[in-house]
Amino acid sequence: MSSTSVSRNGALAFHELRSILLIRLSALGDILLMTPLLNLLRTTCPQAQIDVLVKAEYRDLLSAHPGITHLLTFDSRQPLLRTLRGLRADRYDFALDLHCTPRSQLLLLGLRAHRKLTYDKRVLRRALLVRLGWNTLSRMTSVPELYAAPLRRLGLMGRLGPPTMHLDPESMAAMQTHINRSLPDALDQPLLAVAPGTRWATKRWPVERFAAVAQELAREKQAAVVILGGPDEAQLARTLCDKLDVPVVNGAGTLSLMYSAALLSRCRLLISNDSGLMHMATALQVPVVAIFGPTVQEFGFYPFQAHAEVVSELLPCRPCSTKGSQRCPLRHHACMQDISSARVLAAARTMWKNSSA
Repeated sequence: MSSTSVSRNGALAFHELRSILLIRLSALGDILLMTPLLNLLRTTCPQAQIDVLVKAEYRDLLSAHPGITHLLTFDSRQPLLRTLRGLRADRYDFALDLHCTPRSQLLLLGLRAHRKLTYDKRVLRRALLVRLGWNTLSRMTSVPELYAAPLRRLGLMGRLGPPTMHLDPESMAAMQTHINRSLPDALDQPLLAVAPGTRWATKRWPVERFAAVAQELAREKQAAVVILGGPDEAQLARTLCDKLDVPVVNGAGTLSLMYSAALLSRCRLLISNDSGLMHMATALQVPVVAIFGPTVQEFGFYPFQAHAEVVSELLPCRPCSTKGSQRCPLRHHACMQDISSARVLAAARTMWKNSSA
């Protein structure tokens, strides 16, 4: 029987597959939301070669994952054909494009694979909700479940678990040293993580409210605050840092993804916008209070199988975008402005208490 043999009911014999390629080039949250499918495939196909292709800047997210045979990287500065030549060396039993952009689809098209699959991004249904307020997504389907759907139709069985991120020992040790140096007088304090940034301006809750909640909760719990974010959020993090009168570790814009994850894994709770760091926390089993504005959970990008609470406002203008934007279309930004510090603080207190239990 060949590696792509089918059973009598037409289902693929997944346990006999020899090689699989998953393509998800970016970004932080989307790659981590792929790991439930990756983990299920590894459990179902323990002997298979399972390769994953991501952009080079996101390699850290999967570099320590034990279920990956080859972690392949795509450098957007290099010609597409160079990446494709390397991929064509393997004739995969199946390749699954979990990105579905013109670039990823060109890569999929050029592969030597027995089966080439894509997933349904539900572009039309999302657009109907944003543009016309017509919600055909009332049954909330998570992105990990959407990723798995093409293989479910071919017979993949088993339950998806939560997202996962594996940390290497060196990063854990380095971050413990970093904490010891940054908080020499507060080594026994619990850590509260705050991620005030995100790529899109309309998805950002006001930084002064992040500061108010972090200050109050940190004083109540005798905690230190850890600020996380990427290089583009460094100035926002400094603004937040200047508003806090509690011990602070500012890691925004200075740490690699692996180091940021190692630091986040030491935290008791994350307060975040709808961002990739929200998904990183869930992958590390860190409880989350997530603040949603222009986007909605119906899109599928909510904390999956996580200890999390989403805070949002029920407004007729939501959602106004599938990913966020740089300016509120109605100029009032009520989806974020109407969320009070008191609401987020109450959610954070509850999550903190439950995480202790």
